[in-house]
Amino acid sequence: MKPSRSRIALLALLCGTSLLHADILILKNGDKHEGTILNESPTAIRMKYRLTPKIWDEKDFPRTDIQEVIKQTPQEVELIALKKLLPTPDLLPADKYEQLIQDRFRPFVNKYPGTPEAKETEAIIDSLQEEKKKVSNGQVKLEGRWLSVEETKGEQYNIDAFKLYDEMKAQMAKSEWVEALRIFDQFAKKGANYTASTYYPAVVADALVCMEKYDAVLTKMEQEQPALLKQRDEGLKKLADDDKVRTRAAIDKEKVTWRAQADALKRTGVRWIEPYKYDKVSITAAQKLLTTERARLELVNLDDMKVRNEAFVTVYRKIGEGDYAGGAAAYGRIQSFGSVNEYKDIVADLKAKLLALYSDLLRKNSAGQTATSGSSAIGGTESAGVDDRVARILAEANGGQPAAAPAGTAPAMAAPTATAPAGTAPAVVPPGTTVAPVAAPAPATNPPVQQRPVAQAPQAPAAPVAPAYAPPPPAEESNIQLYIIIGMGVLLVLFGAMAFKKKK
Repeated sequence: MKPSRSRIALLALLCGTSLLHADILILKNGDKHEGTILNESPTAIRMKYRLTPKIWDEKDFPRTDIQEVIKQTPQEVELIALKKLLPTPDLLPADKYEQLIQDRFRPFVNKYPGTPEAKETEAIIDSLQEEKKKVSNGQVKLEGRWLSVEETKGEQYNIDAFKLYDEMKAQMAKSEWVEALRIFDQFAKKGANYTASTYYPAVVADALVCMEKYDAVLTKMEQEQPALLKQRDEGLKKLADDDKVRTRAAIDKEKVTWRAQADALKRTGVRWIEPYKYDKVSITAAQKLLTTERARLELVNLDDMKVRNEAFVTVYRKIGEGDYAGGAAAYGRIQSFGSVNEYKDIVADLKAKLLALYSDLLRKNSAGQTATSGSSAIGGTESAGVDDRVARILAEANGGQPAAAPAGTAPAMAAPTATAPAGTAPAVVPPGTTVAPVAAPAPATNPPVQQRPVAQAPQAPAAPVAPAYAPPPPAEESNIQLYIIIGMGVLLVLFGAMAFKKKK
């Protein structure tokens, strides 16, 4: 007779409840045993406890050996398990917070309402809701520290590198050395290069650990390969003809499948290929790659790398914050690193991002948007030498010629030929435009650039003040009118002379 479903459910509930109840014996020698107290007497306590994580045992513990007896309720045991989910992991998205609340903590409150443990759990839920709100507002938790929205934008390059590093560490925890090394290769991937992140020195150190572990695996495979191959061949000889044919076909299929998978991975740029345990060639190839890469990484000076990478990340951080002035200044300090092969792509990427930020700020200024902090071109604050550096970057990007501003944006900055009146910001002058000199007092050395003061209401109508960095008119209107009048006068004189001659 089969047991009913309700009976099975009841037994499961009872078993689950008994397992949740936990007692703890703390002995005078420091040992601690967790389990269930079965019987108590004046001289001893009999307990069922875990001898190993999978083996249970029963034993009488003399009271003279016991220092403390702790009896836990089911909710206490469950809450201990729930607290192991805290603190929440880094970079947890908002939907995962909600899932954690609804699937783990809320059911506990509903199961044990009114208990002190339920009250404590409600407080945990409130803190999780606060964290979820932060994530929804654009904040990020990185290495246990909460970054503001502005900091998150500035640290985006490092955040992306940390995500990769986290994946790599997860594979290492499972002893998946090949998978970990494949993720390591992604740090130097073209188009998404994270070798300049502040995490990369630690990544290199962990990659060397992976290689050491993988080397041991390959050495063992190399030693076992001849014996495995011999054992397989001898087994084939003992089979009947029909079984031998089927077994050989299965062996061939296995090797073909491995080869196809290996070739597919190679086509996608993957270098770390799991060797075939019967194939000595594949084992040797894996060892050769490992030896080469290990020797290369062992030559890296991690202390020097930390210094360089912090300088690179400073540029990424400034660009992320929208501070092109700070980014251009930091870019000038890292240009020398471009001589190192591994940093060429990074320098090129930073240059492209810096130019994109520069164009974006000019576009926003052209549209009359608020200036970004740290931008001398947009905010009207002085940042000596920054504009020159940007101009050089623009020139390099355009083969030595000044870069033209994107369509619909304000033109690139150039030194004005006229001296601006004191207290005003110089206008942007496109390359090739001549500005008539304006009489003004001689400027002091490196005068500070100040914001144009807001015009007060005048007694008489005054000409509108051009916004800072607005392109000047193509030509002086008064000069054009003068040229037209002179031209018309010359034409009238010529026509009059011709008419007089004809009449005479």
